[in-house]
Amino acid sequence: MDIIIQQFHKKVTSELEKQVEKIFIEGDSDITEVINILKDCLDELDSNIIKNFLEECDQRIKESTERKKNWVVQQTGMKKTLITVFGEVKYFRVYYKSKGDKGFTYLLDDIVGIERYQRMDNGLTAKIIELASDHSYQKSADLAVKNLKISRETVKNKIRKLGEIDNRELEEKKDKKKKVKRLYVEADEDHIALQHGSKKTISRLIYVHEGLEKINKTRNKLKNAKYFSGLYKNKVEDLWLEVIDYIDETYDIDEIEIIYLAGDGAKWIKEGLNWLPKAKYVLDRYHLNKYVLKATGHLPKIKFYLWEGLNECDIDKVKLIFKEIIKNTRKKTKLEAVKESRKYILSNWGGIVRYGKDPYASGCSAEGHISHILSHRLSSRPLGMEYSWSRTDVSYEGF
Repeated sequence: MDIIIQQFHKKVTSELEKQVEKIFIEGDSDITEVINILKDCLDELDSNIIKNFLEECDQRIKESTERKKNWVVQQTGMKKTLITVFGEVKYFRVYYKSKGDKGFTYLLDDIVGIERYQRMDNGLTAKIIELASDHSYQKSADLAVKNLKISRETVKNKIRKLGEIDNRELEEKKDKKKKVKRLYVEADEDHIALQHGSKKTISRLIYVHEGLEKINKTRNKLKNAKYFSGLYKNKVEDLWLEVIDYIDETYDIDEIEIIYLAGDGAKWIKEGLNWLPKAKYVLDRYHLNKYVLKATGHLPKIKFYLWEGLNECDIDKVKLIFKEIIKNTRKKTKLEAVKESRKYILSNWGGIVRYGKDPYASGCSAEGHISHILSHRLSSRPLGMEYSWSRTDVSYEGF
C-alpha cells in the first residue's frame, strides 16, 4: 500500500508542476483542467487500492488454515477484470477445488460478493440505471464512468434485468434451469463485405451447445445449439456478456463440471476463459490442419509423422519433426511459413492435448458454422450491410 501511495504522490506532484509551468510560463491553463487531472489520478489510485485490497484478501484466504481443511489450490494467477466507478480494476486470484462435493470456485469472489460471471460492480450498475431514467443509454454510460467506454448495449442489458423477484419466483426459476455436466462453447469470425465501396468489417460468432447427437449413420447435429453474433468495433465484451447471461439463465452452473471453449486460438476467443466458469480451451482441428499443411506442403511424406506426434500429444516428437522440416526447407518464404506453423502449434499446445486426451472434448465445427451462417448471409452475396448501419454494434441472437 505504501508503494501505491508513493507512486500516486510522485505522479500528482509531476502533473501539478506541469500545470504551474503552463499557467506562469505559457499562460495556458485553468482550474478545471487541474481538477480533471486530479480526478483521473485519484481514480487510478482508487483502482490500485481496490486491486491491492482484493489480492491481499486472496493471499489471506490461501494461507488460511480453515481453507486448507476444505479446499485445495487448482490454479493460481487467474485474471479478473471488474468495471467500477473508478474504471477497470484488474486483479489476480486463486481457483480452488473442494475436498468435498462443492466443486470449483474462486473463494475470494465468493467472500466479497462478486459473482462468477460478473463484470461490473453493483454500485456502478445502480448508478448507470439511475442515470438512464434521464439520459440515453450511451449518455448514461459516459456519465457514470469517464475514463472507460461502456456500450449502450451493456446499459440496455442491465436495465432489462432490473426488477424484483421474490424468493419463491427465484427458486422456481432455478428449478427450471437445465442440469448438464458438460457444455460446449465454440467461436470464430468472418470478414464481411459492406455494400458501399470495398470496405470490410469483422463479425464474430459464438455458439453454445450440449454436444453432438446422431441424426443417422453419417450425420450429426449440435444438441440445443444457441448462436450469438455481432459487429463490435473495439471490444467483444458485450458479446461474451450475452453468452454468459444465456448460460446462467438456461443452465444450473453449479451442476456443470466443465465448459469446453473451442476455437482457432485467437486472443478474443481465449478471453472467454475469463468469462466462462470451469472453462478449458480446445484447439479446433480445422485450423490445426491448416497449419500442418502450411508446414508440410513441400514435404508431404513428413505430414504423417507430424500428425502422429500431434495425435499422441508428444511435444518432444513434434519439436523434433519441425527441426527436420526446417533443415530440409530451402526457400526463405516457405521457411517463414514453417516457423509460423511451429509457433502456432506450440502456443496452442494445451488445446491440442485437451482434444487428444479428453474423450468428451468434441472437435470444433465453428468454421462450418461461419460458412453456413455468416458467409451465406453477409459475405459473398448481396446481403452485406449498409456501411453507416453496420458501424453500430448489432447482435444476431438465436439463428
